[in-house]
Amino acid sequence: MMATPSAPHSLDFRDATTGDWPLAVEIVAGSWDTSDYIEEHVWQHWIDSLETRLIAAEQDGRMVAFCRLQETGPAEWWLHNVQVNPFYTDHGIEDRLLSHMIDLFLEEGHGILRSAVEGGNEDEQRRLREYGFRHTVSYAQIEAKTKPGDLGSFRLLNAANLEMTHRYLLHSPMHRVNKFAEHYQILYNLTRDRLESYLADPTVQVIGWRQFEQLLGLAILFLQPPIEQSNPPSALYIGYLDAPDDTSLIAMLTALRGLGARRELDKIAWKMPLGVGLEAPLRQEPELERVFPQDFRLFERPFSRIVQQP
Repeated sequence: MMATPSAPHSLDFRDATTGDWPLAVEIVAGSWDTSDYIEEHVWQHWIDSLETRLIAAEQDGRMVAFCRLQETGPAEWWLHNVQVNPFYTDHGIEDRLLSHMIDLFLEEGHGILRSAVEGGNEDEQRRLREYGFRHTVSYAQIEAKTKPGDLGSFRLLNAANLEMTHRYLLHSPMHRVNKFAEHYQILYNLTRDRLESYLADPTVQVIGWRQFEQLLGLAILFLQPPIEQSNPPSALYIGYLDAPDDTSLIAMLTALRGLGARRELDKIAWKMPLGVGLEAPLRQEPELERVFPQDFRLFERPFSRIVQQP
């Protein structure tokens, strides 16, 4: 068994490289529940991406932790969780790497910096709060097996429906509380521009729920998993779901299960915002299952770019 190393006297930060991959494997195996969360081509993609800074924390010439900072849109950035070699977790590396990532963001970005943490991870939440982040929304992972259902009220929307769809969101009580579309652990602010891009994107489907010739609900489906997930999706991935009431929400979820069955998928998956009155459908529909006991918490903080005076 490897001996736990002594507390480091210094920690150096640098951009990660292709050659760091063997050490990244060790960190991933000890940090995540499954060691196949990333593969070598994913690591290389993070290094090559123009929207991502992948930073390695190095002690005595050895990478002991890494973290990613990702630009997700104009004035929007996402801070991925710090990942540390489990033999070094008692030496304050998480705090020091997080501090470095925020300094890096202040040098290269501005706007809103967001991150997400599992509800049970008290240390990570403490660190974010110490840096001025505020917990804004929590989500529960909801899944249900697919089964045949009536899809007659669904309409696939396109670019011509932008103004109608945006107008619906502006007047939606649910959207006032949860303004985010979630795509594989990253939350994207559902602005008009982003909605327009989704309507034009062949890997995204924006579906309207129409009754009495009115738009009374909205679902955004992500058809293509990110590069981090190499296996074909087994679930209909619902990135955003909006309904005016419980009855409509249950009807939409039932129809989405039918859509998943038509596409020969095993289940539907959705991160449901908590605290907005949607818990009743879970009690009414036992087939809608909350998968994990811990919630998924969004933290965010606005930053302003500091302009140096001449």
